[in-house]
Formats: sequence, structure tokens, C-alpha cells
Amino acid sequence: MRTRDTKSIAKYIAGAESIVSELGITIEVGSDFDFFCSIPKLQPGRHAISPIFDPEESDISSSNGFWLIGRNESGEIVLTQAIKLVPVGKSGFLDHFENKLADYRPKGDKLDIAKSQIHLTDRAARLSGNLCYYGELWIDRSYRGSCLTAVMPRLMFAMAIAKWSPNVVFGIMEPLAACKGLAAREGFMHLEQGGLHWWDRAASETFEEWLVWTTRDDFIFNMRVSLDMLAKLYPTRTDKKAAKVSKVA
Repeated sequence: MRTRDTKSIAKYIAGAESIVSELGITIEVGSDFDFFCSIPKLQPGRHAISPIFDPEESDISSSNGFWLIGRNESGEIVLTQAIKLVPVGKSGFLDHFENKLADYRPKGDKLDIAKSQIHLTDRAARLSGNLCYYGELWIDRSYRGSCLTAVMPRLMFAMAIAKWSPNVVFGIMEPLAACKGLAAREGFMHLEQGGLHWWDRAASETFEEWLVWTTRDDFIFNMRVSLDMLAKLYPTRTDKKAAKVSKVA
């Protein structure tokens, strides 16, 4: 990655952290995924962490993943997200998905992986090299409607690019959320509509999730749109200033 891009990304990360701090949130970054998987137990009604970020079901550690959480001024966790490095090599994204589909399943659903299907565009199927999977974005109700859905994913993408310089960051999204603009807010440039068809054993039918992705070059291009501009689209920023960021194990 070019030195100019590295400096721009570092500045972008600092800007995102400052915006989050203005909302009274302290950021923690870590890689203890046992702790991360325990968080939903403190948040009634929230689904468990997906298998790809669960160390009991997936190969996830500090070498290939990290999470970010935010705490309010009372110390309560009010936002989460996580990312994992996914090396697919020359074999391509479709081959990876076909072999690792169970890793991306929604937690707790009674799915038949053998009957589930993948439908990707030719360009997405050929993605190769080092990719990153982004997920587990959760924002407490008290902060929904704020700029966090635009700022937090972009902050995570920037941190992953600074750390690993992956070719692509991708995620999985419910169709309704994607159609309501979540893919654009999070910064994804590409949308594979109908990308995943999960077979639900209990209902004897499929349900869809869509694949979203953006390349490293897409992200660097999109940094021309400032985070301050994105934040101005939302009315809930405060006057608090200094960024408060801590790293934990």
C-alpha cells in the first residue's frame, strides 16, 4: 500500500474515533473472542455471536481477527463489531464459500448446509488473495439513528486495511436492511442480491441473505467523502471533544 494511502487511512481512523467520542463512547479494541461471545448474554433479545467469530467453532484469534466495542459513560457496552482475515488464495471466493459455508451461517438456526445455495456474480466468484469478513455490528437502541451505522463499519474497514491490507472486505446482510440503505451507509460498493439461500430444516424452505463487499481501492476512493460530512446527516452529535480509545487483550 502506498505511503500516501497509509497516512490517509491513519488520519481517517483518528477522525472516526473523534466522532465516536463526541457521542460519549469509549472504544475498546481486542482479540479475546471468548469475551466477545459472552457479550450478548448482557443484551436481552440479541442473537448469539455467529460461528465465524466463535473460537469454539472457528479458527479465530489475535493472529487473524479483532473486535471493537464501545462503552457509554456508565461503562455499559452500547456497540459491537468484529472482523476476520480470510485468506482465499488463488482458488477464489466461490471455492472458499463452497468449502466454508457453514462458518457463515446464522447462529442458532437449524440449517441444512448441503441444501443451502450460493449465487455470486462472476466478478465476486473470482475474488482472490486476502479478504476480510466484517460482521456483528450491533448498536444499542439509545444510539440508533445516530451516525454510528455510517462511521463504525468504515472505522473497522480502515483498521483492517491498515493492519492486513486485504484485497476485499465483505459481509452478509438481510435483504430488507440492504434495500433500506444499510449497505451504502456501511460503505460497501457491491451487492450480490440473492447471494445466499439458506435451507431451514424446520420450515422446509429457504431464506435469503445478501452478500456485500468492497475492495481496498474502493475504500480508499470513498475516503474522499469525509466522515464529518456523513456525521452531519444525523442530528445526534454532541460537543464532547477528546477521543477516548483503549486497547485491551
